[in-house]
Amino acid sequence: MQVRVEQIEEHLRHTLASVYLIAGDEPLQVMEAAAAVRKAATERGFSERDVFSVDAQFDWGVLYDAAGALSLFSDKKMLDVRMPTCKAGQSGTKALQHYLDYIPSDKILLIQSGRLDKTCKNAAWVKKLEQVGVLVQVWDLSPAQTLAWVARRMREVGLQPDNDAVRYLTERVEGNLLAAVQEIGKLSLLFGNRPVTAQNIMSVVADNSRFSVFDLAEAILAQDARRLCHIMQVLQEEETATPLLVWALADLLRQLYDGCQLVSNNQSIQGLLMRMPKTRQGLFQNALRRMARADWQLLFHHAALLDQHSKGVGQDVSRHPQRLWDEMLAMALLLAGKPVMRG
Repeated sequence: MQVRVEQIEEHLRHTLASVYLIAGDEPLQVMEAAAAVRKAATERGFSERDVFSVDAQFDWGVLYDAAGALSLFSDKKMLDVRMPTCKAGQSGTKALQHYLDYIPSDKILLIQSGRLDKTCKNAAWVKKLEQVGVLVQVWDLSPAQTLAWVARRMREVGLQPDNDAVRYLTERVEGNLLAAVQEIGKLSLLFGNRPVTAQNIMSVVADNSRFSVFDLAEAILAQDARRLCHIMQVLQEEETATPLLVWALADLLRQLYDGCQLVSNNQSIQGLLMRMPKTRQGLFQNALRRMARADWQLLFHHAALLDQHSKGVGQDVSRHPQRLWDEMLAMALLLAGKPVMRG
């Protein structure tokens, strides 16, 4: 069966499965879900725990031994297997399938791995695990989910933040929940159960947000100018390669143009939508309606200049690095349909 990460505590209050697979790339949620399983197992008498870190030299024989061990006099034990990716290899796949066919009554198998890709989801051992155990897939939080998560965690430790405080802290730590927990702990020590404002947080919280060019595209499609500007600022501070950002902006421009052309010709855009994450598809469709009458010639001209300037050539190229970042921000705001402020 599958259990959502936010449901794991409720699930464990009622039952404890013999096998768990917790998979995802967001480390805090994976760690906390695994900790909840370990706590529930300890409370039910599985007092011992063996931890195994899987690498190229890992001996999967431990699972064969565990599945074949007699349980008459042995203590209840948890097997805590840490896999960097969901791919177990040929020997690992065989060992996991064997274990799932002969699950010992005195063992709990907890597997933590990276995100399940399409190949892993279709692997025989993962399908078998879903039948006999519990699969918990951990996904990155959306901006709205991160906002709600930060608000909840702040209140859980007794803080009383106003809306601006929650928004400000979320912007500082978005994409980095581990940093969020650290900052919330710091705020709890400093402010206790007193009201907390954005101004309070500004004085003590560092900017720990982590973004990629894909986050930038999502902010553009959502027309969230404030988040867009913040992402650009963080990417610049992290010295993100400007050619990568220029490519991302041009690629989004081409996708929007192709989509608008298909819509104007009464053709399906399903092929375009299938090539992007589901969370972006609705935003993309809204953007197509917004850009039905866009000045494509101006936008493509702007993109061409950006490409030239990122390579240090072309008309009116500036040798000052900040000029290119300003131009990229202007392009992003144009794609978002937001006014560009000129100094």
